[in-house]
Amino acid sequence: MTSTKSKIDSVLEKVGSFKKYQWIQFGLVNAATFIVPLHFLAIVFHSITPRHRCKLPEWENDTFSPFSEVHNQSIYQWIPVDKDGILDSCKIYTNNNETVECEEHVFDKSVYWGVTLNEQFEMVCGNSWASTTVKVVYTCGLIAGAFVVGVIGDRIGRRLTIVGCLVVGGAAGIVAAFSVNYYMFAAFRFIIAMCMVGAILMVSLIGLEITAPSKRVYTFALISLLWPIGGTFLALLAYFIQDWNWLQLAVSILPLLVGFLLLAFVKETPHYLITKGKHKEAKKIFLHMASVNGKTLPENFMDELKEGEEAAVTEKLKSILKAPVLLKRTAISFYLWFTCGIGYYGLSFNVSNLSGDIYINHVLVSGVSSIPSMLLLLLSHKLGRKPLTMFSLLLGSVMLIAISLLNVYVDLSNYRYVTIIVSMIGKIGIATVFSFSYLWCSEFYPSTLRSTLLGLSSLFARVGSILAPIIVDLNRHVPTIFGPNLGSLIFGITMLIGAILTFFLPETNKKKIPETIAEANTFVTKKRRNKISPKKGSYDIPMQ
Repeated sequence: MTSTKSKIDSVLEKVGSFKKYQWIQFGLVNAATFIVPLHFLAIVFHSITPRHRCKLPEWENDTFSPFSEVHNQSIYQWIPVDKDGILDSCKIYTNNNETVECEEHVFDKSVYWGVTLNEQFEMVCGNSWASTTVKVVYTCGLIAGAFVVGVIGDRIGRRLTIVGCLVVGGAAGIVAAFSVNYYMFAAFRFIIAMCMVGAILMVSLIGLEITAPSKRVYTFALISLLWPIGGTFLALLAYFIQDWNWLQLAVSILPLLVGFLLLAFVKETPHYLITKGKHKEAKKIFLHMASVNGKTLPENFMDELKEGEEAAVTEKLKSILKAPVLLKRTAISFYLWFTCGIGYYGLSFNVSNLSGDIYINHVLVSGVSSIPSMLLLLLSHKLGRKPLTMFSLLLGSVMLIAISLLNVYVDLSNYRYVTIIVSMIGKIGIATVFSFSYLWCSEFYPSTLRSTLLGLSSLFARVGSILAPIIVDLNRHVPTIFGPNLGSLIFGITMLIGAILTFFLPETNKKKIPETIAEANTFVTKKRRNKISPKKGSYDIPMQ
């Protein structure tokens, strides 16, 4: 029996799979796709830590660079030096000639002339844990947002939810720009995270719900293109606005403007309206879509949707415990989402550990390297999801592991571009998998639980994103032979395991997606048997 969702997709094909109406609507909401990475990745520039040393007690106008011979002599009198003659960043001599950690520092302004968050709130040396905590709090906000905003979106609709996320997130960002301590900043970053992850979730849902299945790959390709463009624009902004609070203010005004724009011009999705029983509103949307796209619909097209709604199947999440094949695939999917979260944000945050100009590195690693994922996503329509996902994970993992091991035996300080290129390749791999995850998983999850399982998958990605900044900063607290490449090694191993597990997932390209748990349990297997065993109360395992 055909489900409501399938019949909605059939109507979407009739009104135009992805034509003028979809381009206008999805183009508008994708302004959020451009904005969200500005907030996701702003912390990379907020937390820049310039070279620094302790402030000299007898110099009120002390600066990092000496401005006189007397000042230079005083620096070397108070600040310890190592065997290479380099000044200590965190310690100072006392009057008793003992070394202690200081509470106030001066920072080098020769490279970064602005005031960073780490500089203003002294999140360096013994207090460097605070910088990591700020990042972790943000990623905790991502988890909360995945829960809360998803529920709100099902209650009040996609349109009002994305508008609310942008307006509230923008307002919270403006307040965060005037934070008086890092506690206040972290609290408002938590709110920003909830709103921004909600906004990008609504963009994906709107794209899915206004586009017919045959063209949905293009909606995700557009998202994959606009995200790195937003990340590149962030680097440009950060270069010209180096004071963290002014940068925070600049990126927070945009969501407010876009939020009010969407409120005026974006319409609700017909899928949401039908699931809420608002058939008159849904009919108006469908007729408007057909008119804009130059199509026509039969008079009784809504009657079929109402019939499908009455015949819709309802299944509970715990039922997948009786479907071993689907359960295995779901567990693997959760791990892949975890890998995406830990790898994508880890490599983004790790830009600060790369040698060279941070602005150029950010453009290369968080901008340019994410664009090929769009091309691979489009290519998956020909080659399939599975081989390209495995290739992307293997390529990224091998390069990251290799550069980490190579760093142990070779001094890479003179070959910094090698490290950057490897990071770019790793980012290409994980960005591609992230783009595939939304599309691929939705194709082997059953329609009856697709939204729920995607939400849980996203949760695992957010768990990974919580661990990402901890792993990036791990080398500061746990010295190893891998140095700043410790994070890359961990990300590489995680991706390698993901590549192996991906082998056990089904290819879904150009296949009819499963509607029920029984269908998903026998989806793309050698022999399909989707009846329920009366004795065991479980779905039959397909014969291999």
